[in-house]
Amino acid sequence: MTQRIRELLDSDFPAASALGEEIHHRVSSGDFEWARLLGAELARRAAREGEDASEHAFLLDRLQTALATTAGQQSLRALLCLPSSLRAGTSARTRAERRLAHLVALGHRPADIVPVVYGERLGTAASDEFRACLLHELVLVGVAVLQYPLLRSFGEALVAEGHPLAPLPLRLLPAERALLRPTHAPHDWTWALPPAAVERHSDQPELRVSPEMRRRTAAVDPADITVPEVAEAMSAAVRHWLDESNGMVAAQEFWSASAVSPDDFAAVFERLPLTAWPTGETRTRLHPATSDRVLRVLLTAAVRSPAYGNGMFGAYGRLAAWRSLGGMVGAAPDAPIDHTAMLVEQAHWFIADASSDWFHQVAWDLAVAALRPGGQEIAVLAATDTD
Repeated sequence: MTQRIRELLDSDFPAASALGEEIHHRVSSGDFEWARLLGAELARRAAREGEDASEHAFLLDRLQTALATTAGQQSLRALLCLPSSLRAGTSARTRAERRLAHLVALGHRPADIVPVVYGERLGTAASDEFRACLLHELVLVGVAVLQYPLLRSFGEALVAEGHPLAPLPLRLLPAERALLRPTHAPHDWTWALPPAAVERHSDQPELRVSPEMRRRTAAVDPADITVPEVAEAMSAAVRHWLDESNGMVAAQEFWSASAVSPDDFAAVFERLPLTAWPTGETRTRLHPATSDRVLRVLLTAAVRSPAYGNGMFGAYGRLAAWRSLGGMVGAAPDAPIDHTAMLVEQAHWFIADASSDWFHQVAWDLAVAALRPGGQEIAVLAATDTD
């Protein structure tokens, strides 16, 4: 069997093409021992070839995907015997672990995942980081993880050791209700939102500014009080647009001596000195939005890849989305997510049309605003990216 694998890798045909078909056939027919041997051979060749191992890394991705999307304990055991990544460096391994966790949560049943990943703890890919990501990916797909003692105890261990994902609840919060799969949803349903016009992201009619609204808010004069720490928190869900791609982010907060009514917010918004809508440009269309809709927008931005680079996947994407929400509502940096969620539900939310020249208007645009509880503070987050 090993000789056949070596022949395929050494053949005149592109290995990715020939082995792609072979991987699909072998895994779908349950030949998981062949999958293990291929993974071992790819790792051996990658170690020998060093930086020239990109084709082998691509094939490992194909093999991992096939096993991760083939349900059953045997395929899961074979997957965990593979190296998580052939690419050098911590960042490559981290991305591979997050990707694997996402795929496994979608492709395998909890009844298979729990005993194999959290009970047996076998294989090179079953690192604690992989298992931490998988735990929270399972939360996102609606698994009641607290009903599984092994999952619950592992989550408690993450808290005890101060793992970065420890602040995330092991259940979906009421504010995350939009992430729950509807009862009669089609098989391809997802909470992720596609690139779309503001009408689809908000799902509510545009707010029209009337002369009466302008009269009532004439004395309102919000001051820009943005501080770097809050702007950084607000930007967490789109930080990878900046770090890995060509993204731009404008995160601003304002304070008004007079409280702003949610009904008059559009009239105040059109006068704010916003970076994403330079003075003199036609003011954007504004739509009201529910808090859970805004959460979906931010979480989609976090898990989705920018024009260049990678997305955060579910576990760290959820963490980043809640950090953005915390910044938007003015929560303390160390506030429990349950407390942040309460403020999120109390705030009034809006989604703006990314129509100014500041936005690239390719496929990566985001603009949300929050009128914080009490009506005296406003937060606005805008982001854009391009290839």
